Amino acid sequence: MNNKKLSTVDQDILKRFPINKESSESNSEECNPAILLYGRRFYKDQTLVEYLSEFLLAFSSPKKVNGDYSYKFNIGSSPGGEPYAYWPENRVALKLFSFFPLSKLETRHRVHRIAYFNALETISNKINGSLEEREESIRLIQSLFGGFVGVAKNRTWVTYSFLPASVSLLANEVGWEHEKALKNDSLIVDWNSSRPYFCRFRNFMARGGEVLFLQLSNLFSQSDNSFIKEIIFIKEYRYLDNRFNGLRERIEVGLSTMLKESLGQIGRIVNFVENSLIDYKIEFPSKALAFGWIPVASRAESFLFAIEIDNLCASNISALDKLEILKTLCCMQVLRSIFFQARRIDKSEKYTNCFIGNYALIVSNPEDRIDSPMRKMAQISFGMIDALLFRSIRSPSLYKEKIKEKDLKNGDDNTFRLFRKFSKEIGLVIPLKGVGQRFTLNQGLLRFLVAVLVSPSKPIRLTEFYQRVFAHYGIALGGEQLNVALDWIGTETDGSSYAVSSSTAWVEEALQQGGFLVELSDAVSMVKNPG
Repeated sequence: MNNKKLSTVDQDILKRFPINKESSESNSEECNPAILLYGRRFYKDQTLVEYLSEFLLAFSSPKKVNGDYSYKFNIGSSPGGEPYAYWPENRVALKLFSFFPLSKLETRHRVHRIAYFNALETISNKINGSLEEREESIRLIQSLFGGFVGVAKNRTWVTYSFLPASVSLLANEVGWEHEKALKNDSLIVDWNSSRPYFCRFRNFMARGGEVLFLQLSNLFSQSDNSFIKEIIFIKEYRYLDNRFNGLRERIEVGLSTMLKESLGQIGRIVNFVENSLIDYKIEFPSKALAFGWIPVASRAESFLFAIEIDNLCASNISALDKLEILKTLCCMQVLRSIFFQARRIDKSEKYTNCFIGNYALIVSNPEDRIDSPMRKMAQISFGMIDALLFRSIRSPSLYKEKIKEKDLKNGDDNTFRLFRKFSKEIGLVIPLKGVGQRFTLNQGLLRFLVAVLVSPSKPIRLTEFYQRVFAHYGIALGGEQLNVALDWIGTETDGSSYAVSSSTAWVEEALQQGGFLVELSDAVSMVKNPG
């Protein structure tokens, strides 16, 4: 089946979900072409940990003011056309206790230093035992929380983030207006007078995780799921038949169980600290955070995303291992989303018969010599994707008037520059700098692909594994899929000769080293998910 019909199933690829005040009115970001095309928003400078944290925060938080729709892919309601929103915790008091002594020295305000030592005294008074025992208990608790620092970098304490290893450690971004506070220093005499200088920013948790949450909300909110029938009609996707039934409930239960049970009793310790430091909580006039929007057309890649989460949740590996794989999955979904949407608006390349995304990534052995034909093909493939993303935000159909150069720079930052940064960060592209950049797969990415594409209870043939890798991510490892990929990049040489002569021995060796490959005979090898 040709994928042309499927790729244009939504006639208006810029149609938005959800439709409300937030997504229908113009704002200062409307001139950013990356937002116009991909939604509000994928952001290059948001770290992968913060993509994961924001995704799980949006999922676990209430989506109604009364607390409804926690742990649901449901966006609640939009009364009077107001933005759809969620109500997350900010955990400022917990961050003061955990991160203040670790943070950037010059942004530690003097009243926060006083508040920190007062907080230690308050906690100490809640603990039974001698002074030495209480001090040791505090050090142990701080050491525990300090071990779950997700992102610190060169930030002040309140902008640190936790690893999202438990629902108790999920928190939205709060900033500290340090420069403004310095100008009004004489007015800041205690914790209470410092409260106005805490603010709600979107600098680090910049909506990328919200976009991933909205993709699944969009997928499960559609009454017409005929597009899924179109997908599973294609041979490479027939194994997904009936997987949509109960899919939403399975991943909601799987993700909520992972968040609630991953660290056992840590939630009780967090509650103890936060209840003890209630005087240091920060409340804003509105606790709600408004959702942005995504393209309605993203349902196909969202379906694949949901299937992969389902496989991961069904695994018996530890919750922390699941979180690490889910972090990579969020990154791969960001990349897949921008590739899919770029191909919807850019029609200049061929369609791919075995993959609904209509693009291809050719990977080569990371140890290949510089003159290796497959290494050259992997370099060409990288250049094709790079050029596709560059062209996509320059499509005339995006704009009502001529686009400005500064807006194109913003778009490039969060399109092809985002692709370069993220793909190198997870090892999908090497080298980090210099010439010869190309697609490859390291041991970690192969482990990831097994975890999200192979059900723990159903080993599959190696050839079928290669087929699924291509059907989900457009990554061609060999055989028929490599033929399709070589055709897509338009190599002037005989693509079939590369496909025949290319060796996947390096992939099989890596799978074997990871314990994922079982050789039943010389002709039959099975890929299993040990989870």
